Amino acid sequence: MNFSDELMTALANWQKGWREDQEERERLSRELLSAVETLDKKFKLVSMPCYRKRFLHHGELVDIVLKDEKREGVVSWTTNQEFAERFKGLQKIDAVSGAIFEHTPSEEEVVVNICELWRDPDFVQSAEKFKAKHADLAKPLFHFKDSQGEVVLTSPLKASEIIALTGASSPFDDLCDREGIPEEKRDDIFKELVDSGQTPGELRYTSRESAQRIIENTIRKIHDKVKAYKAEHGGE
Repeated sequence: MNFSDELMTALANWQKGWREDQEERERLSRELLSAVETLDKKFKLVSMPCYRKRFLHHGELVDIVLKDEKREGVVSWTTNQEFAERFKGLQKIDAVSGAIFEHTPSEEEVVVNICELWRDPDFVQSAEKFKAKHADLAKPLFHFKDSQGEVVLTSPLKASEIIALTGASSPFDDLCDREGIPEEKRDDIFKELVDSGQTPGELRYTSRESAQRIIENTIRKIHDKVKAYKAEHGGE
């Protein structure tokens, strides 16, 4: 099977990134969509859960949380949950929280499965030929290969598919005061928590259950505020 230089260029440029320039992202998306159009169907299938790390901001919470669907267009996901969790750290200025989304895409949502491409000997051979001709252009392609578990999808972000949120637990002494734990026992309990990797007050991911509980509580609070507003303003 022949893999064109157009495809290699589009993949390399996509993996090089766009430094949060949305116009550049749109251009690279169009370039990639065009390049993969004639690819064999097997390179456009994903049969396992995919993960996306995304920092959430106030202006998009209505779509993600209340509507349970925010369309982003063409974006990268990963089949490697650990990679998603490490991606860009746990905290970002102005973000409400970091979130991990888990989604098994439909066939229509898959743009290209980059991992599957690198499993194909003909693709690897074509990529090597491309590198021989365009060494600089090929650098991102060979820097990443399939190491990120990358798949490119058009899947929306849904709060119902959030499996983890970033957050810090309450300060240790506050927790102890709440539970009525005496001062003399706190050092031993703190050491046990640290030894088990659960340092209180440390920024970390919540469990799936906790993440969904937070989402449910947020939705309920928003609906309560809307009801209160309508009651106060005569149902307007």
